[in-house]
Amino acid sequence: MDSNTDGLKMDFLSSTALNSHTSMEKVSMIVDRVKNGDLVVIEGGLSPEEEAELIETTMREIDVENFMGIDIYTLEKDKTAFFGLSKKKTVGITIIGPANVMKAVKKKSNFLSMIANLGDSGASMH
Repeated sequence: MDSNTDGLKMDFLSSTALNSHTSMEKVSMIVDRVKNGDLVVIEGGLSPEEEAELIETTMREIDVENFMGIDIYTLEKDKTAFFGLSKKKTVGITIIGPANVMKAVKKKSNFLSMIANLGDSGASMH
């Protein structure tokens, strides 16, 4: 992308790519990308322990001038089991981004809509 073009960088990570990393490596990689103003879209999601570590790490990294924190949104899908009698929720994708960029999120059971605020957010432009 042309360096003069205003835009938001989105990194799409497959579950296969993430599974080759330790929990700490995943968290570090996500925090580094989000601190740069990027959105990270993950196939599937993080384990509850990894998500807790991500939030804890982010809280330590908050700098009111440069890094306000993160927002995490998960889109789940229904998985039908045993003759269609029970449904289990599984994570489809997870979007993680800077809190000052992710605005106006609308979430329904199978729909997620987000507007990224690039104006005065301080987000990096790619």
